[in-house]
Amino acid sequence: MSVTNHGAQPPSFILTVCTGNICRSPLAEQLIRAQLQKHGVSNLQVVSAGLHAASGAPMEPIPAALSREYGGNPDGSVGRQISAEVVEAASLVLTMTRKQRDELVKKYPGAAQRAFTMAEFARAAANVPAGEGAAVPAAASWASVTGAVTSTPLAGLVSRAAAVRSTAGLRDEDDIPDPINASEAVHRDVALRIAGHCEDVAGILRKHL
Repeated sequence: MSVTNHGAQPPSFILTVCTGNICRSPLAEQLIRAQLQKHGVSNLQVVSAGLHAASGAPMEPIPAALSREYGGNPDGSVGRQISAEVVEAASLVLTMTRKQRDELVKKYPGAAQRAFTMAEFARAAANVPAGEGAAVPAAASWASVTGAVTSTPLAGLVSRAAAVRSTAGLRDEDDIPDPINASEAVHRDVALRIAGHCEDVAGILRKHL
């Protein structure tokens, strides 16, 4: 999917990221999208990519089946390598692990304020009072480095969540492990955790946007 928009108001994009983009991040993409559609939130778009993607490979069968179980739609999902274009277009970047977040920020420093693990964003944004997610001017360095849209409600919420990031209190168990080549039981455990984080993230977005 192209993230280029030629209209007057660019869309707000959420980017989910894992390693290969054939298990975790496409599942997160699909479940966040399903949650937003369920609750009538139509002003956000969700895409996914991999730091070391299996480019062009179809989504793994087990996570694809689990996506359907949780209400997602995996049809046509294939691995896509992360790029500066997709990172710059995203108002919010959600990774599966802290290591992935740190790797992404090292490669794309301009995304530092917009990149969180899923658990980190849900907890930090939960500490942003309702009504304070409205659009605010972002730091000049963010806009100049990334060219990202900084005047949308989502950008405002992300900026405020970044300001209270330290309240997230992350633990090792918050990282979502890679289930590639693992048993169905492992995939189900991972999917359950991702689904829970997606509900939390979607709930935050519904509350503020």
